[in-house]
Amino acid sequence: MKPTFAELSDQPAVASLPPLDRPSLRDDELSLLQREWRDNGLVILPRFLPDDLMSAYAKRRAKLDMPGGWNTPTPYMEIAELRALALYPPLMTCMRELIGEPMMLHLCLTGWVSTERNWHQDDYLNPPHVNTWYAAVWMALDEIHPDSGPFEYIAGSHRWPLLRGDKVRSFMSPAEADSPHWPKTSEEFVVPALEAEIHRRGAVVQKFVARRGDTLIWHGRLLHRGSRPNVPGMMRKAVICHYSGIGHRQDMPSRRQDQNGQWYAVFNQ
Repeated sequence: MKPTFAELSDQPAVASLPPLDRPSLRDDELSLLQREWRDNGLVILPRFLPDDLMSAYAKRRAKLDMPGGWNTPTPYMEIAELRALALYPPLMTCMRELIGEPMMLHLCLTGWVSTERNWHQDDYLNPPHVNTWYAAVWMALDEIHPDSGPFEYIAGSHRWPLLRGDKVRSFMSPAEADSPHWPKTSEEFVVPALEAEIHRRGAVVQKFVARRGDTLIWHGRLLHRGSRPNVPGMMRKAVICHYSGIGHRQDMPSRRQDQNGQWYAVFNQ
């Protein structure tokens, strides 16, 4: 019998969470952006990204004849145009306001087609000490067609329990659990558990059909997916970047700052 969402998740200790995830704060103490984050687990910033940064990155990305993007999760280490876009100072300021400390870039997905990654939360892929000191960003580099497989999400699901990697792996064989591919392998029971929870709660699925420059920042516990395109292979020019609080990634000790003082993690490749 496949596990339920309750068997794969738990509620982290309140004291371990970012400030906006703690119930002690009152709405009158928060900015409009913080209230939106607290209520929905995401914020949408219309026409937020500057044209020069988007155009420079898109020009560089267009030279890569691979719809799925670079075959590395850290192309920002080599691609200066991507690093400049991902570390755009006003974006980093917004995330600091939402998470409560400076953020560090450590992952970029550069495909120009939908990832088609089914329902999941991001934070269960992290070490347990991260506890949603984490955010991800979806940046539209062009008008996004609704048939291309837009980003989908469940607003408010950041208040649901948090999937835990160790709980997920406990339902796998030792060989599967020790494999670096365990997130993909575990989808066969994680996705049905999440679909059942969506149904049980009567949750509403929403789509982010973006315009060029629109930016969506989402919570590490928000339930989301890259939807299946109605037109297979249809272009969806975007970049997805993931960040953690600088003080909560002891497992990423090598880091640098760019010319604007923004942080990014450095890995041996």
